[in-house]
Amino acid sequence: MMNGWFLAAGALLFAAFFVHSFRGNTLYAAARPDRSRLRACDAWLMGRCGMQLIGVDLLLAAGALLSIGSGLLPRSRALESFLWLTYCGWTVGWLLSLAAERAQGRDLLRLCQWVLFLIVAILTGIGIFG
Repeated sequence: MMNGWFLAAGALLFAAFFVHSFRGNTLYAAARPDRSRLRACDAWLMGRCGMQLIGVDLLLAAGALLSIGSGLLPRSRALESFLWLTYCGWTVGWLLSLAAERAQGRDLLRLCQWVLFLIVAILTGIGIFG
């Protein structure tokens, strides 16, 4: 049986994967420090690796939600709950990180990836519990 909530969440994550991979990569590459600044370059490279991990997360979660939502994979409360909790965690973690850095209101709008995470968490939650 199809689940439109999971399909919507998966489609958003799939689109986000492409935006993240191309636009996000371009933005991150522009912040590359001079290689002579070893500590700054190391920190930037670790962030670059983190960017790739986020891309993998977006793609795998999109695939799982689209597969469950289309009925290609059987429903699994454990997997669905894991995905829901992951995006609840991404939302809270993103907002806490911004708060810890004393981000301003405009930063919440400029760095609004938390909105995507919140929408995915809501859609997934409705798909599970609704």
